Amino acid sequence: MIQKQDIKLTELDYLIGNPHSQMVKAALPYMNVPEQKFLSLMVKVNELQRTMQLFNSGEMSAMGLKPPEEKPLSPVELLNTIKPYGSTYEQDFIDVIVNVMQGFRLYRSYQETAQKSDVPPDTPGASMPPKPPWEQLKSLLSPEQQSRMETMQMVMQTMQQFT
Repeated sequence: MIQKQDIKLTELDYLIGNPHSQMVKAALPYMNVPEQKFLSLMVKVNELQRTMQLFNSGEMSAMGLKPPEEKPLSPVELLNTIKPYGSTYEQDFIDVIVNVMQGFRLYRSYQETAQKSDVPPDTPGASMPPKPPWEQLKSLLSPEQQSRMETMQMVMQTMQQFT
């Protein structure tokens, strides 16, 4: 038996669906198998036709699709957009990926800032390198969060070895 899942509808689902199709889908379990097959196929054909009409009429911009000349979404924005549709495990995995990407971005920003700073060598404290941002953040975190951050640092170091 197929397990029921908590499936969230997307903007596309709302644009191509209609109440009559939903009524047919709800009635499928009460029909014989040949009728189920036929009506299921008809509902999907109807949804496909509606999708094609949306592209032809230009309504897809209502779904949030952008013209090619606009800047595309960043990978982090894309991951955060698809995250609600995943399982708990997938959502946690997306969180890890987003955290790694943001960690790299933070590290690159730190490196750029460190390279740009022109502190004269005779300035007090100039001989001591500044604390890395992750060390500063670490002191503000709970022990559990510190452990996660250390894990993320290991992942980042491992990834840097492969690049």
